[in-house]
Amino acid sequence: ETETVVNRPAIKQYQKAIRDRAGDKIAGGKIIKVEAHPIPEHYRPRRVQGRMALVGDAAGYVTKCSGEGICFAAKSGRMAAEEIVQLMDGGKRLPTQEE
Repeated sequence: ETETVVNRPAIKQYQKAIRDRAGDKIAGGKIIKVEAHPIPEHYRPRRVQGRMALVGDAAGYVTKCSGEGICFAAKSGRMAAEEIVQLMDGGKRLPTQEE
């Protein structure tokens, strides 16, 4: 499970605490790149169409109040995969858009 930091002034403090806890694992390492990206908060009216389904990040699963989304993204991918496996294990194939 992931968490979202909403107390921006404390971010540096949180980062330092993480580095301190992981000290022996990251000793001697160097920071290569630091990145941040906006959280995609756009509504996707259709996530399934024909034989295609948007899952994971492509589906845009994120909660606006917390920014949490990886859990929902991972669950959507797993659920889609489980349904496909169950369908194909039963000797069926994925339906076409015409079906």
